[in-house]
Amino acid sequence: MNKEQNIYIRTLELAGIASTLKAMRLPMKSESRSDSCLEDGFLCPSVVFEGKSTCYPYGYKIFYEKSKLLIGEKDIYFSERLVLNGDDHAKAMRGIIVWAEMNLPRYIWQEMDTYTVGVIPLSSESTMHCEAKGLKGEELVKFKENLPEGHVQKRIRAFSYQTLRRIYFQRRTHRLPIWQEIVIPWIKSLPLSEELITIKKELDVNV
Repeated sequence: MNKEQNIYIRTLELAGIASTLKAMRLPMKSESRSDSCLEDGFLCPSVVFEGKSTCYPYGYKIFYEKSKLLIGEKDIYFSERLVLNGDDHAKAMRGIIVWAEMNLPRYIWQEMDTYTVGVIPLSSESTMHCEAKGLKGEELVKFKENLPEGHVQKRIRAFSYQTLRRIYFQRRTHRLPIWQEIVIPWIKSLPLSEELITIKKELDVNV
């Protein structure tokens, strides 16, 4: 396996969708208009009319241990309007967090470090304890100084959906191939990415 095959991003966890759908409706006190629900009723009670539930799944079934989240069309539409009106309106999207294992070269990590808001660096492989094991003093310093830009290092980071939207639009046409071949496809693969992350920017969208 060559070095290029070792470059990847793998989703580990995703959380916060149910809480975000509830939080986004607080400013206008429109919780009663939500058409999403968890089976245990945490998000909103399932309103029953003539024996039929008003919670219509949008096509996503997201499992929270023993509970199943059904996302309604009204909530998706409302979420899209908020996102298109900018970060101030869509601040609840900070609550959707994805944790990822990322095996990327140093030159991409340097650019990734541009993003600090909405990003939680959990840990990373240590070149000192792995590749430079047993080295110390000047030997260790020399090794660190001579690490190539293409050296691949694994890190685990958490990102908010709001930050991933920023990364997507700023990097989708970047000249470095890894952004377009690895990072952007991973972002697009996430649940509700089309609705909450990559949805096309527009102006003067009414909520």
